[in-house]
Amino acid sequence: MREASGTAVLRLLSGQRIADALFAAHPGRMSRAEIARATGLSKPTVSALMADLESVGLVRMAEASARSGSIGRPASLYELVPSARHSVVADVGATRMLVGLADLLGNVVTEVELETGPDARSALERLVTTAASMLTASGAPCHAVCVGVPGIYRPERDQVEQALNLPGFDGLAVGTYLSEHFGVPVFVENDVNLAALGELARLSDEDAGGDFAAVFAGTGIGLGLVVGGELYRGGTGAAGELGSLAVAIPHDDARPVTLEDVASAPSIRKSLGRSIEKGVASTLDPGADIAEILVAAGRGDTAATAVLGEVASAMAFAVSHLCLIADPTRIVFGGPVGADLVFIDAVSDRLTRLVTTVPTLIASSLGDRAALIGAASMSLRHVRESLITEVLGEPQ
Repeated sequence: MREASGTAVLRLLSGQRIADALFAAHPGRMSRAEIARATGLSKPTVSALMADLESVGLVRMAEASARSGSIGRPASLYELVPSARHSVVADVGATRMLVGLADLLGNVVTEVELETGPDARSALERLVTTAASMLTASGAPCHAVCVGVPGIYRPERDQVEQALNLPGFDGLAVGTYLSEHFGVPVFVENDVNLAALGELARLSDEDAGGDFAAVFAGTGIGLGLVVGGELYRGGTGAAGELGSLAVAIPHDDARPVTLEDVASAPSIRKSLGRSIEKGVASTLDPGADIAEILVAAGRGDTAATAVLGEVASAMAFAVSHLCLIADPTRIVFGGPVGADLVFIDAVSDRLTRLVTTVPTLIASSLGDRAALIGAASMSLRHVRESLITEVLGEPQ
């Protein structure tokens, strides 16, 4: 029995080495001889395991490719089958959510935008129904589910806390609910943390260095920290609540003014409306949206420029604390407010007065898909770690 168990474990380890080599080679393809050289496994072992992986649909033979100057038949090249497995990925927002499927290689292959609904439970119900239809249409097994939520997720209690913009999480076991419907491993994560992983997936190693911060400013404001290529969640999982940082302390017993009170999208719109009501000159309507306000500030509109100054000062103040504590060399700004170049320039200008070394500030290129791409990245990590055990069997 001990010998059989050892053989099974060795088979799984060898299969994992082959899968790792194929993942690393993608989008390139590998011959069995190349796989043997990359993994250090014998050619007979590689041939046997490749036959097993091909039989379960995980790998396939690509078109034969003759090497320049070679004689005889070209070597058979192999690649992973992207559609062999799918993961359900989702980003649940306060009013809208994205639901999609990611393939074996972590690419989001289909997605749809839905209304979130009145509360968290209705959002999860819509997520489950939509994802189930997508999986049926794809014909591929579901391997994992990864969902971003607008709050702090406490895995030990399976609860979402402080999701101020989406009611209904109290008493709702999110991971359990999704696991019961899909029957696969479920990962629940703060949406901004997933957005940071999405940015990491898009940044080159040279750009990210494995250490950077991602600040997302829209309906709310959040921060994702990546250290050594991994999310930093803090001791209790609550790291990154930048929007709750006090930017002004009142002299009486009133609540401190937080960054979110000043620099979130709803706060900016309210500030503009108040300025116009007070008679500050503006070409804008008091109900202008964020994009219009920032464009107007960029061309010198008096009211919009004044509002931008207040917002940028508050954000620079908050980011200066981030710089003093975490010392990121790069900060990615995302969201309807954060990704605007006029906003970033204004923050950078004010930040130079607060810290001696200003990090590089860049705009996210992912738009509102950052968290969805981050969910796909997180699911890919699980797939790479668990897929071979699934297809080749548990050790005896």
